[in-house]
Amino acid sequence: MNYDLSETVTTVKNELRRQFSDSTYGLWFADMELSSLKEQSGDLFAEVTVGADFKAEIVSRNYKRLLEELFSLATNKRCFVTVRSLERARTTTGIGIGTGMSPASFQKDAASPAQMTSQMSSVMSSGTEDFVFHTEYTFENFIVGDSNKFAHAACLAVANTPGSVYNPLFIYGHSGLGKTHLMYAVTNELKRKNPTLNVVYTKCEDFTNQLIAAISERSTQTFREKFRRADVLLIDDVQFVAGKTSTQEELFHTFNTLYDAHKQIIFTSDRPARDIKLLEDRIKTRCEWGLIADIQPPDPELRAAIIKKKAEAMSLSLSSDVVGFLADKLKSNVRQIEGTLKRLSATSFVSGGPVTLDMAARCIADVIPEEVPTEAKVERVLSEVSSRYGVESKDIIGKSRMKNISWARHIAVYVLRKKTELSLPAIGKIFGRDHSTIVSSIGVIDREIESNPAFAVEINDLLNDIEI
Repeated sequence: MNYDLSETVTTVKNELRRQFSDSTYGLWFADMELSSLKEQSGDLFAEVTVGADFKAEIVSRNYKRLLEELFSLATNKRCFVTVRSLERARTTTGIGIGTGMSPASFQKDAASPAQMTSQMSSVMSSGTEDFVFHTEYTFENFIVGDSNKFAHAACLAVANTPGSVYNPLFIYGHSGLGKTHLMYAVTNELKRKNPTLNVVYTKCEDFTNQLIAAISERSTQTFREKFRRADVLLIDDVQFVAGKTSTQEELFHTFNTLYDAHKQIIFTSDRPARDIKLLEDRIKTRCEWGLIADIQPPDPELRAAIIKKKAEAMSLSLSSDVVGFLADKLKSNVRQIEGTLKRLSATSFVSGGPVTLDMAARCIADVIPEEVPTEAKVERVLSEVSSRYGVESKDIIGKSRMKNISWARHIAVYVLRKKTELSLPAIGKIFGRDHSTIVSSIGVIDREIESNPAFAVEINDLLNDIEI
């Protein structure tokens, strides 16, 4: 089947324009072209081009999945997307080969070298690409409710008087609840008020990777200057520093330098500092020196308000029935809500009809996993522990006191406590043991995690591999 490349990419770009602000669309998608669209084994493979290598990398990393959804909806076939820069596409495949497009049609939309240099400078000035990419995250479009109002107020105070109140600020909560939105809101507000302020935002994983690169390239002094000369330092997902000795050492000294100079520091994490395993005590205490603010999952009223606000921003009309349905079903986090609304917007755009309850139900089918019965959860845990430690499931829940069986039993108890909502007495009932014995088993594993880094990694892998 032949597809009109121009019509297909126009459909996708129109939907991108609906979903994003003018500045975001203009920076990342305005010069996007569809250079090829080929069918193979029933699937489509699209190659899109953008102006420069750095843009292609950012679009691919952050938007590839959305582009695949939009192209799939536009063509009514599953579509896989590759993002390349215009220069790389020209040198490797040739402009317009098999596309019916001329070199001139690509060249007219490509950014000039001066524009590319300006955009790259803007990206690098903040210490991370993500600052430019997320300029749409502000305090104004952060929806406040009981679950997040304390963290919001703390971040607003920091943005107004950095370094003088709530320093450091430590925000924690599960993924997708708005921690990173608040970090960007602080960053954007500070840069708006004082463009010359040296605000450095980084994810903890990037901090580690940059340190590794600096050590290998013998440029640690440059690395230190970048972070220790910041007026405001924001580090996202600080839990990833756990167990990384060199990174914790560098973070410790960076913190001391900035704190002594009365510079603002903000950390986020998915849990309180005291609960981060393998995090050195000196880092934990510094995370707790200032203000600690948590963000809880939104209640139904806040979820409904978020859905309405984000739908309005997308020019997506939703009936009160649809809003109520989505608020009832999308309980996990705000990111889940955003993804569902983008999918609804794209589906409605392609179908040409309004959003209905049936459409909403179909769109969340892939987002909301089917609830796993408690019995099945227990069976999965026992099966995985049995497989890894060479002990039969029936022995794990049995009475044997053999060392290897008891050890597997301790682990199974610990995993059930972490991966399910079962109470301690309920877990005790599974193993035929009382409440105090279950508490003791959990304590055994907790102590081993604290004292044995290799075992901590082993348990973390086990928890990640068990999907329930």
